[in-house]
Amino acid sequence: MSNRPFTAKFPRYPENGDEVFIRGKLKDDAKSFSVNFCLPRPAQVAEHQTPPYIALHFKTIYDESDATSRVVLNWKNLQWQQEEVLDNYWHVDRSQTFRVVFRLHEDCIKVFVNSVDHPPDYQFPVQLPLDQIESIELWDDVEHVEEISFRYDNGNSY
Repeated sequence: MSNRPFTAKFPRYPENGDEVFIRGKLKDDAKSFSVNFCLPRPAQVAEHQTPPYIALHFKTIYDESDATSRVVLNWKNLQWQQEEVLDNYWHVDRSQTFRVVFRLHEDCIKVFVNSVDHPPDYQFPVQLPLDQIESIELWDDVEHVEEISFRYDNGNSY
């Protein structure tokens, strides 16, 4: 798989309560991996270029020792904005398949490891319009993507 990007287009623009489930495998020697919720690219921005508008950049950085890996949460409005750096406790063993769910809300994106039957593992405020997110991109050291599912709330309340 090439370094950037693996792209999946949303079947429709997301709404409050919708979810994205991703299951995949990183390279055993992965240095970094990120999931990006992207708004449409202007015509002059090629697919291999970083999109100018990213509602959420969820990046995991692996150091030589898995014990010191970290998660970076960020967003981009033409320029990268202030990042939040947290401990990585969601996916430490790069040799194992990962499962992650992103629940989209008007004011934040919640990140759940494996399933949504517990409080979110990470949470990030949404700075760009949720209903303009067009695609999800997976960057860097991905060996393969097993599944990306778009789960729509369809008006059900939780």
